[in-house]
Parts: sequence; C-alpha cells; structure tokens
Amino acid sequence: MNRNYLIICLCCVLALNGLGIQELKKQRIELKPETEELIKRENEKKVIQRNSKEKMEETSESKSESEEKRTKAEKSETKEANQELEISVAIMTGQYTSYFHERVELEFESDYQEENSGKLYLANEKLVLEKEEGLPEAGSLVLSPVDRTKENRIRVLSVERGQGTPSYGGTLIIGKEKDGWYMVNRLPLEEYLYGVVPSEMPSDYEKEALKAQAVCARTYAWMQMQKNQDPVGIGIAQVDDSVSYQVYQNSGESEPAKKAVNETKGEILTKDGQPITAYYFSTSHGKTSTNEVWEASAPASYLKSVECKFDASVPWYQWKVYFSSERLLEQAKNKLPDASVLEKMEIEKTGEADAVLKLKIETDIGVIQLGNEYEIREFLSPQNLEIVRQDESTVKGGKLLPSAYFTLEAQIDENGKPQGYMIHGGGYGHGVGMSQNGANQMAKLGNNYQEILNYFYQEVEIAPISGV
Repeated sequence: MNRNYLIICLCCVLALNGLGIQELKKQRIELKPETEELIKRENEKKVIQRNSKEKMEETSESKSESEEKRTKAEKSETKEANQELEISVAIMTGQYTSYFHERVELEFESDYQEENSGKLYLANEKLVLEKEEGLPEAGSLVLSPVDRTKENRIRVLSVERGQGTPSYGGTLIIGKEKDGWYMVNRLPLEEYLYGVVPSEMPSDYEKEALKAQAVCARTYAWMQMQKNQDPVGIGIAQVDDSVSYQVYQNSGESEPAKKAVNETKGEILTKDGQPITAYYFSTSHGKTSTNEVWEASAPASYLKSVECKFDASVPWYQWKVYFSSERLLEQAKNKLPDASVLEKMEIEKTGEADAVLKLKIETDIGVIQLGNEYEIREFLSPQNLEIVRQDESTVKGGKLLPSAYFTLEAQIDENGKPQGYMIHGGGYGHGVGMSQNGANQMAKLGNNYQEILNYFYQEVEIAPISGV
C-alpha cells in the first residue's frame, strides 16, 4: 500500500482524536504542508462540534430555569416580534429566467453547518452541486451559520448580479426538482430589506427618500408574506428576488440603505389598521395612477391619482420611440401568425391619469385587443429600438415599453396607409403609488419620509408591524 496514503490516514485518525501537528512531529512522522492543513481543518471542525455539544448540554441543564422565565419572555415577545420575522426568498438564475439552476457553486465566508446531516463547512470552503447529482438523503440541504452572533454570508459563485457575485446572509436551503437545483434564502425581514432598498433605489438618494423606500419595501414584503404565494411551487418560498416582487441583492448592500432600514425598523403603511399594498415605481409623467391600470374593479382607496411634477427634470419624464409598421406587424404575428398587413393601431381608452387602458391593433385577418398596462407595454416592446429621452439622451429599449402613458402619432404614406407610429410617452414604470424620483426631489425640498408617504398614499398611517 502507498506509504503517503498510510501517513494521511494516520494523520486524520490522530487529528480526529484531538492530536495536533506538533504532537505528530514529536513522534517523528514527517508531514507534507497539505496534510498539516487537513489536520488543522479537522481539528477546527472538532472544536466547533464540541462547542455545539456543550451548548446543547447547557441548554438541557437550564431548562427548568427557562420555564420560570417564560412568562416574562412572553410579555416581551411583541416588542421583539420585528426581529423574529423571517422571509423566504427564491434565488433565480443569472438572467432571472428560471428558479432552477443547472449548477450551484457556493463559497462560505464563515462557518456553516448543514442542519440535516450535521456536516460542517468552514470559512473559505466551497460546495459544488452539478445537475446530474442526486438529492441529499434528507431531501434538501439546510445551511445555517454556526455562530449567529456575527455576520455570516454565503457567496453564490454560480449566479451573476449587477453587483457581480452576490452573497446572502441567514440560512440557505437547497433542493432539487426535475429541472434542476433551487435555492431559497431564509433570513430576518429587516436583513432582507438591507438587500432590497439599494437594489430598488440608488443609495446616493436623499436619506428621507431612502427611508420612505424602506417603509414601502417592508410593507410590500409583509403583504407578500401573508399571501404566501409560493412562486417556485415547492412550498417554502414566499417571494423571489426579481422585479416580479422586489429586486433583492442585485446591487450591493450600502450603509445609507442600512441606516434607512434601521431608522424605520418595523414600520409599515396601514389603512384602517390593515397593511396596504405599497406599490412604487421609478418616474412619473406628471401624475400618479391607481390600480385601474391592472383592471381592478374598484381602485384601492389609498391609491389616488396625484399630481407629481417633482421629477420633471428627470430624463425619463418624457421620451419618444418610433415603431415601423413592419416591426408592429411582426409583433402582431405573435398573436395572429397569418397576418400580413398592419391596417391600423389606435388607443381606445385611457385612465384617470392618462394611462392607456385599451389598445386596438387591426390587421388584414383580424383585430388584437389589449386591455391592461402590462399587456400593452409587452406588445409594444422596444427591444433594441432607440428611445430618445427629454434631455436628448438615447437608450436601447428593453422587453417592456417604459410606461403605458403615451400618445400615438401615425406616419401616413400617400395611400393613407400607416408607415409607422411615433410613440410620445412619459415616465418609467407602472405609475402606481410612490414615484421614487419624485420622493427624492421632495426630500431635497425638505420633506421627511412621513410627509413623502402621506403625499403618495392617501389616508394611511405608519404603524408598527407588530401591532398588525
């Protein structure tokens, strides 16, 4: 048998029995550097396991003492409720295209333990899971910090975000379905907001605007937690980390955002004692809208259309983009594959704040009727088209039209047929609730976060989440 193999085995046995490198050297066993590192890491794991066992024994011994303190603890539970609330966030793939990852690669920035098996992962260790690997025996991996009194993070090397490689605090749950691995980050609600606020609003915005954003984000998250919609379909996630809910950990955490979260800790928006759905968006076109843009049967009482000239200097306040008839026909073919001529496109209905609520597209073989904000913005996708903003800057269009607040200017040929349409629009986003750029300008003018929130949401109260 290979001599090096025997030495490594002997070193591992001795290390697991508590003998260190110096003791082995006294016994005249020569060690390679990599073997020394192996023993060192095994001893570290042994210490962690021993400490964990001692803590469990201490807990058992003090059980009766805990019983006596239970009454006092229960009285303080309401005050501590904000700290205990946890949210479960599904981590999507790099381009936010799926919940299921073909490959998962993790790097531990501190010591973690897998709850089902007890296996330890020390700081700087890596874990790689390939698609073809089988499920863990327990059905999932539950990776939790060993020492919760300090900051703990797991870097997900297999996912790319705006900040580069993201890292996540709290517990990471990894499981597998037929389409691949899923990841769910379970962590305290307030810590979740550390990763949401800077991803939804630039960290260099005014302090009071960031605080207003923190209250909105907390309120929105709390509502989603109550709905428990399970976006992945696996029974443990309440939201995901994309624009479908709130963007999480796309931008790195920042001190201004953390301060905004901490200074509004536990605060949410309520109406008649119930939390509201605190919608927000980037930039208005001069007014905010109600949830009629999503075909609500009756607009929510706290969502009124209000004038918003605060963001009038922002480039996205006004914009325009040109669609040729050929481009529109191609998009119409997604619904009417046999269409060959675009006859006409017209706005049939606008809402209280001028959002387009109904759009009609006529072709040679039929008519397409679009009836809500998202459908309209998706049909008029300006992907790779040039959008000119009010400051004359240009940007390439994305999957959605910047907003549904627009008018149409037909370009007609000599035969009276449309060659294309210039869309004159304003604002960026759905236009419902709080304008983030409007909030920032209000803060610059001296308004505090309470005043900002009460401007965009009608007859609401800022209340502690523990009292709802």
